[in-house]
Amino acid sequence: MVARINMRKSIQKALNYNEAKVRAGVGDLLLASGFGCDIADLTFHEKLRRFELLNQRNEWVQKNTLHISLNFPPGEDLPPETLQRLAFDYMDRIGFGEQPFLVYQHQDAKHPHIHVVTTCIRPDGTSIDLHNIGKELSEPAREALEIEYGLTRARGRENHLENAEARDLAAKVQEVTTSYKFTSLDELNVILAQFGMTAWPGAPGSAIRSNRGLIYSRIDADGNRIGTPIKSSDLVTRPTLAWLEKRFELNKVKKLAIRDRVVPTLTSALAGIPDNPIAILRRLQQRRINLQPFWDHTGNPASIHVIDKRNKVVFTAQELGFELNTLLSRLGLLTGPEAESQDAALKSATSKEKASQQAKDSRGHKAVSAPSRTAIAAQVAFVLLSSQTGVPEQAGDEHPKKKKRKKRSL
Repeated sequence: MVARINMRKSIQKALNYNEAKVRAGVGDLLLASGFGCDIADLTFHEKLRRFELLNQRNEWVQKNTLHISLNFPPGEDLPPETLQRLAFDYMDRIGFGEQPFLVYQHQDAKHPHIHVVTTCIRPDGTSIDLHNIGKELSEPAREALEIEYGLTRARGRENHLENAEARDLAAKVQEVTTSYKFTSLDELNVILAQFGMTAWPGAPGSAIRSNRGLIYSRIDADGNRIGTPIKSSDLVTRPTLAWLEKRFELNKVKKLAIRDRVVPTLTSALAGIPDNPIAILRRLQQRRINLQPFWDHTGNPASIHVIDKRNKVVFTAQELGFELNTLLSRLGLLTGPEAESQDAALKSATSKEKASQQAKDSRGHKAVSAPSRTAIAAQVAFVLLSSQTGVPEQAGDEHPKKKKRKKRSL
């Protein structure tokens, strides 16, 4: 795929060019993102007015229009649904996902291609920086989409594992996929997320999805794929979907053997009277166990995965015999009616800590008030998230380093 970006002064000229193709029968409007209605209901003046209203909010920007063409080699004919997804993914990666834009498909050339028209003026009147957008944003986006959608590489099949970042990603993927025990792609992604990575089977309708391919890429703090991904078939160990499915079956037996080691560790961290959730999480971290909660569409916890980095395995809390609400209660993450009964328990749990703190105050330490359930829940959420989005632990770091004891002088 080749991307060409033209910056223009007039949105009307870019729009006229594409609309003329549609009127001549050699073009179609595929997508109208950010227009709030079906493309069949959009008139030319409604399209133009949408862009002009934004451009009028910043008349100092001389080139406010982007006219982009995405070009594919002859024979690479993608269905309209795939072109729509690809166009949206491209625009999102170059920073225009929230802008209104129109996508046209032209049929007047020997090679398949689409055109995208948009403005760089945001609703608040600020403009999107276009400096080096081709080199810094468009080229990485193009390379990533070629891999994710299984497209013909514009620069051939050169080794794209040459840079240090790609080599680091490849090394961590190979370490995790060969050493951790998981029984599904979802479980693998729970583990990979701890190291800022994910495995993706491609967009629906893409060549990767159709061919049961798999790509690995880095993710940001919100779980969005970033950087240039790596095809599973390009890695030394070739952790393809077919290869992983064989490991799923083998790991079912291995997980059963490890389960009895993880249960006592988790039980000991949760043992005793109702405790401060922060203390529980600290005990879990000392035991090299991370918890990853999942939330439903209403914002309530739906499940919790337990990642044991010492034994290199992942379980759901239910697999380990822990009732979800009980575990959520211990972590201060319950919401709704169940949370009301938790306040008294937490007050009781923190009363001893408060008394201890008051004793310290008499020796000159600063006083702190006992935390409320809401405050503790917020702290717990922070700790849980920080275990996923903080500095990734090296995949090969199996045992924590021991502190050296200082020699005592006689």
